[in-house]
Amino acid sequence: MSQIKTKCVFGPIPSRRLGLSLGIDLLPYKTCSMDCVYCECGATTNLTCERREYFPTRLVIQELDEVLAKHQKIDYVTFSGVGEPTLHSGIGTIIRHIKETYPELKICLLTNASLLNEEQVAEEVAPVDLIVPSMDGSNDGELSRINRQAAGITLESVVKGIINFKRHSRAAVWLEIFILPGVNDSMESAERFRALAARIMPDKVQLNTLDRPGLYEWVQPADDAVLNQIAGVIGRSVPVEKIAKHARRVENANHEELDVEQYNELILKTLRSRPCTAEDISATVGIEADRIAPHLRRMERAGMVVSESGTRGTFFRPVKQPGGGGE
Repeated sequence: MSQIKTKCVFGPIPSRRLGLSLGIDLLPYKTCSMDCVYCECGATTNLTCERREYFPTRLVIQELDEVLAKHQKIDYVTFSGVGEPTLHSGIGTIIRHIKETYPELKICLLTNASLLNEEQVAEEVAPVDLIVPSMDGSNDGELSRINRQAAGITLESVVKGIINFKRHSRAAVWLEIFILPGVNDSMESAERFRALAARIMPDKVQLNTLDRPGLYEWVQPADDAVLNQIAGVIGRSVPVEKIAKHARRVENANHEELDVEQYNELILKTLRSRPCTAEDISATVGIEADRIAPHLRRMERAGMVVSESGTRGTFFRPVKQPGGGGE
């Protein structure tokens, strides 16, 4: 029988938008309400809108406390990972624990907004400081082609969900739109996005495009000139920014005393959260990239990781162990 993951807290990792982020992943691989064609975590194998306690809430809180007890310097605690965080029925309890126990920490929720139209969900996640909901289609056809959502999720339900959340929360709202060439990058799509953004009125819209390997070869990054045109259209109603390339942030760390096995585990811990280049890992763990690269190649020859070409270079993923379930 497949086992759920035993670690829900990962990082901290450098984020393009949030600085140094400590992640919380509440779901087993790969449970989500959408099956996005650009997802860096792979195809959704459990497409669902069922909310339940996928991993014991008390153990998530215990693990979070253990990590934060080490006084790691972070910018955000971020709910993200392999699936839609609001599917976990204990997310509200975890958010309240963070707010009560660590009031100095900021909380971010990365969400596909599929469940925010439910009053209970909106109330549970209302205390976060920042929400980054995604809305990748300017009409239902685009949404279905890009997000391949579970039954019952429509563009209108996503829009109404974000608006509903805003009625419950004072959090900043950064609306993310993933631009996919040939699907939602026309000027007609841009105008529809502008009208939808005018309804939602987020603090800003962030235009994103492929940066890490997607699921399919036809999923390619959008041209920068096209992104500028779309930004110009949407910008007539709300502020717009293009997502910068992946952040590079090296934390000071002393790893001189680590042996080979400890190096392996340090790297694998980082890769379990998401695919990374050698430079990404360097920025996360504080080891120079020229030392990380040859070690990654040794791990690849040993069958511990696999590599693949991406838009920013060579990405590495951990090899799944037989009988161990998903990462």
